[in-house]
Amino acid sequence: MPIRQRRIGPGGTPGTIFKELARLRLGDAAVLLDQNRFGGAIYLAGYAVECLLKWTITQRRECVYLPGVFEIHDLGALLSEAGLQPLLREETELRDVFWALADQWGPELRYLAKAPEPLRARRLYQQIAKVYDWIVEQTL
Repeated sequence: MPIRQRRIGPGGTPGTIFKELARLRLGDAAVLLDQNRFGGAIYLAGYAVECLLKWTITQRRECVYLPGVFEIHDLGALLSEAGLQPLLREETELRDVFWALADQWGPELRYLAKAPEPLRARRLYQQIAKVYDWIVEQTL
């Protein structure tokens, strides 16, 4: 039996899905980290931040579906559109962590065959989790 692929066009993803995906993917990342699967852990943790920012955009704009122009992987652009950039400027340490993440993380990490060094990966995961928690706090 062939697998039927479901296709969602740009702007067709309900915003509520992103919040749940963010939570699930951060949990998946923690499991991978515990299993020393560092590449996947870092990728999924960054993806969780991306999803949370996309959810925040739909909340801020009061729209059901994420507008197609934001079906992107640019964490800086998503942060700006989510309205969190001014708040992040006030958080010096976290601001530096976020921009380091934004510079290092992207969908191309899916294709890296070499895993990051364990210590670096664990530190990066902890930093990503701090960014994630901060976004959650700002959107309560």
